Amino acid sequence: MHGVHDDVTAEPVDLGVERLWRDGAVLEAINAADQVLSGGADIDCRAAGVAAAAAAADGALRDAAVRWRGVAAALPDSRGAWARGRAALATALAGDLEAAAADLIAARDALPDPAPRGLTVLLDGVDATVEAQRGDPAMAARRLAGLAAATVPADPLTVERWDELAVTILAAAGDDRTARAMLAAHDHHRPSTPRHRLLTAWLDLRAGRLAEARRGLAAAAETQVLRRNAVLAAAVSVGLVRRCGDEAALAATWHRVAPVVVGADVEPLLLDIWGELAAAAAQVSPPDGDTLTDAMAAAVARAGAPAWGVATEQWWRLQRAVAVGDRATVSSAAEQLEVLLGPGSDPRSNSVAAMAAAAWTWTAVLAGDVDATAVSAVARGLAEAGRPREAAALCRAAAERATEPAVARELLARSRGLAGTSSGEDREPAGGLSEREREVGALVLDGLTQKQIGARLFISPKTVEQHVARLRQKLGAANRAQLVAALRSRLSAGSVGVVS
Repeated sequence: MHGVHDDVTAEPVDLGVERLWRDGAVLEAINAADQVLSGGADIDCRAAGVAAAAAAADGALRDAAVRWRGVAAALPDSRGAWARGRAALATALAGDLEAAAADLIAARDALPDPAPRGLTVLLDGVDATVEAQRGDPAMAARRLAGLAAATVPADPLTVERWDELAVTILAAAGDDRTARAMLAAHDHHRPSTPRHRLLTAWLDLRAGRLAEARRGLAAAAETQVLRRNAVLAAAVSVGLVRRCGDEAALAATWHRVAPVVVGADVEPLLLDIWGELAAAAAQVSPPDGDTLTDAMAAAVARAGAPAWGVATEQWWRLQRAVAVGDRATVSSAAEQLEVLLGPGSDPRSNSVAAMAAAAWTWTAVLAGDVDATAVSAVARGLAEAGRPREAAALCRAAAERATEPAVARELLARSRGLAGTSSGEDREPAGGLSEREREVGALVLDGLTQKQIGARLFISPKTVEQHVARLRQKLGAANRAQLVAALRSRLSAGSVGVVS
């Protein structure tokens, strides 16, 4: 820890605090900042700035904004503008767009002439973040990608990298394909960060690439993260378990991640992340599920109830209702989604339309009214809107309620096709196991039976048996115990912890 030294050439303690943060010594920086602030010797507000940056990284974005405003009030010229810009970004991510706009105006009013290039990039990034939630997410993402490519050093005290924020915006808009392409493009130019790995794992989860999502989660676990990233890791963790159908494992996972989730600000651009968490909580701990559901609704309201935010909130309300067979709530969510549709209502209206159509189809399916052609068409639109897992689940539910065997077979085939979309199960990496074999192996490690694995992967128990037989052959396992031991050493399975 840095302290006050008699040597007049020693680095000032507040400057040392900021250097610790910039060097990635997160815990040391936070502790040192607390010491400086307790002693009242934070002359240039460097310790206060580190405390604000730490609050944002810990998921307390609104608290971070308040702290940055205090720093801005104490500092003149460009230093105050930097602080106000960082406050604006934290506030924009929290969804308080009016406050973010006010912070942005204050920061621009404080700009010196000429202004530092890095500062103007920060303010442009804030403007794009507000635009993403109010207007055109695709244009905002392109602007942020352009800022990421600018020849300006990244500001270590801001809460988000521009390229990663662009990916988050695209995923919120349902454009997972472009989001993934953007992540891949930046893989070649910048070192991978924990958030980069977690965003990749999240997109893998949504696309049904479960083995890849597990590996990404394990890779992110190699570096300590603060709570804002740990919330994303928690969503991937519970999402993987939810897709396995193991209620005991889901309960254990939820109780492990709940302390990380409770207390973090719900960000409107991450509503799908919070929806996944709320769905898991609703299955395990209804009071926790209600708390998260209320927090999501509050976040949407704070952002001005944009159509895309309301649509996402209602979609996850529908998903929770489907899980318990609550037809009335499913119908209510369908009505709310349809209300959001209108000529030119939102650039994301195609995604909203897909969700609304799926909601009405779910209503019919739960009532036993199965139209295979309509279900397949709606599921295809839902998959194209970035929700292949939900599309597959809709087809499977319809198949279970179909009265004609031929119709049931058709819908099951459609379900399997959607569940396998982009799963890459036919690719066999250097390690010798295909993606499908890795998925089966991961579920074997989770303790699922062959029947349960088949239900999860939309394949027959006989096919699972064949995969397991190939796994034993490839891994040289004579029995299940040896297979489990071999899989543990071969497959990466992990979880991301939060720095406390």
